[in-house]
This record gives sequence, C-alpha cells and structure tokens, in this order.
Amino acid sequence: MDDGYLVWDDYLSHRQVALASGTEKFLAAFRRPKEIAQALAEHDDPKGREHAERVIRALIGADILVELGSPRDLHESRMSAAWAPWSPIARAFHYSTQFLDSNMFLSEAEQDEQLQRKLEAEPPPPAFKKHENALDSIPFAADIPAAGALVERDLLTLLYTRRSVRSYSGDDIPRDKLAALLSITASPIRSSGLSQTTLKTSPSGGGRHPTELYVYARRVAGVPEGLYHYDAKNRLLDRLTAPLADDLLVRVCADQTWTRDASAYIFFTSVFARNKWKYKISRSYRILHYDVGHLSQTVYLLTAAMGLSCTFTAALRDETLSQLLELDGATELVMGCAVIGTGPGADRT
Repeated sequence: MDDGYLVWDDYLSHRQVALASGTEKFLAAFRRPKEIAQALAEHDDPKGREHAERVIRALIGADILVELGSPRDLHESRMSAAWAPWSPIARAFHYSTQFLDSNMFLSEAEQDEQLQRKLEAEPPPPAFKKHENALDSIPFAADIPAAGALVERDLLTLLYTRRSVRSYSGDDIPRDKLAALLSITASPIRSSGLSQTTLKTSPSGGGRHPTELYVYARRVAGVPEGLYHYDAKNRLLDRLTAPLADDLLVRVCADQTWTRDASAYIFFTSVFARNKWKYKISRSYRILHYDVGHLSQTVYLLTAAMGLSCTFTAALRDETLSQLLELDGATELVMGCAVIGTGPGADRT
C-alpha cells in the first residue's frame, strides 16, 4: 500500500502501478488460472460484466494479469524455478536492484558536483563508531613491524595456502597478533574530516566503509575475556560485557560446535547510513555485503600470515548477537563472523 493505493510492483522491469480501488477483487478472481469467460460469469449484472471485462483486459494489457503460455508467463516460470527454494523476497530484491539498459549514470564531474551539494545540504555520518555503553577501554595499537606478528610471505603463497579451518586447540593467541589483525584490517590509512571518505587496506564503495568490527576475546594473552567493540579510529578495545558462557557463543554461531574452541571471534556489522548518505538507491544494500567480503578476505590473509587459523561464517543468530552488541537493529546490521584460533587445522576447506 502507498498513500492508500494498492501498488503493483513489477520488479523485473522496474514498473510500479497504483491500482484503482476495487481492483484487488479482480486480481483475487484469478488466484488460480481460469478463462476470462469464467470470471465474467460470476457477475449477474450486464453492466457489471462489461466493467469487469474492461478492467480484466486492462490488467492483461499491462502484464499484471498474465496469460498462461505467454512469453511473460514463460519468463516468470523460469525465474520461479531458478530461484526455488529461496524466498520470493530474495528474488524480488535482486531484480528490483539491478541496473537496466535504460539506466542513466552520472559522469565523474557530475558525481563530484553531486557530492558537493550533499556536503552543503547534509553533513555525512561519522566514518567511525564510538560505542556509547563501553565499560572501559584497552589501548590496542600495534607496532606492526616490531611486533613479530606477521610472517614474511609473498601474496601468491598466502592466496594458495589460505584455508578455512574448523578445528582449534583452544590455546591463547598473542595480543600483538590480534592488535595487528584489527589495526591492519579496520583502522584508517587516511580519512577526510569533511566528507568522511576513508581509505583502508580493503576497498569500499565510495570510500564509505560501513563495516564495524566487534571482538569476543576468549583466549587472547593479556586481554581480559569479554565482548569488545573495536574503536578503529583510536585503536582501542571498548569492553561491552564480562565473560560470556561458551554455550552462549556457540548458540550465537548457530549451534556450530566447532566454534567452541576458538580463541577469538570477530563479528562484522554494517552501519548502512554511511552508504545511504551518498547513495540513495536501494542497490547500495548490495554494497554492504561486498564490503564485509573485502574485509573478510583481508582477515583470512592476515591470519594465514600470522600462523593462525580462521573461518568466516554467516550462520549466526542475528537477533541474539544484536542484543549482545547493543545494536538498535534499525541502523546497524549483523553481517557475519570470523572465527579465529590456533591448532592443527584438521578440518580444512
């Protein structure tokens, strides 16, 4: 519904049509396939049949009612079969956010002008979050060259030896390795105070970097066990909770028992207002997932260089984790988790 109108949304061709009041009863008549004559026979009044036929023909002409065996019907049937058993909502999201051949795009100069107008009309949201309810903070900067956290390896070696590992010893990981991992992954190389455009080691659409990192330090040498938000700008761990039960951590990770012996969990969330400020179109929601993927790969490569084990999982109880992280659920979204540990790595993919 939109302003009291029933709106038909054709996400395949990006058409939206407001339907006149009462049209829904004609659509309901065709919940199951039937001949037009059958639908018209339900109206005793000749004027009613005449009106019904006009409406039905108009709906057919607009491809709102679809004739069996027509090109549109065959196209929709292929779509439904290809996307089964995923929810129709997933299909609708993808096709409603794709760019069509008719889409118009701004030149670089026009984009710069648009950005300037945005800056004048509305300041951008901060590129970095500071958690309001932190119990205390731990300085967590890393002197990366001196810390000995990284083993010198060429990029190709890291790419070919990186594996997802789901078997851990449960031993502590060194503090300097976690500090280096977080700093290299999430802290800024530089950031604009005016536009909040930020450069990090991973790419981000428009330099918006919507991804925030939270850490559960289960067994990290020199770090009290608990759940933390990583203040990437100031390189601090802001503690949110006391130690949590192992059973709760496994529950958060969708009952995946292999996560029980991890040394640390890095949770990824998205503050999507950073992207929404610059990109008003709903396609920007796709970019949030790309952003997490970029950072996840950086974490994978860094853990491989540090001799640690890692697996990224999107199987999470979002609601439970959102409550633990004290997210409002409307502006910051749970996206995934990198499970990190040490050990033999018997279970690898």
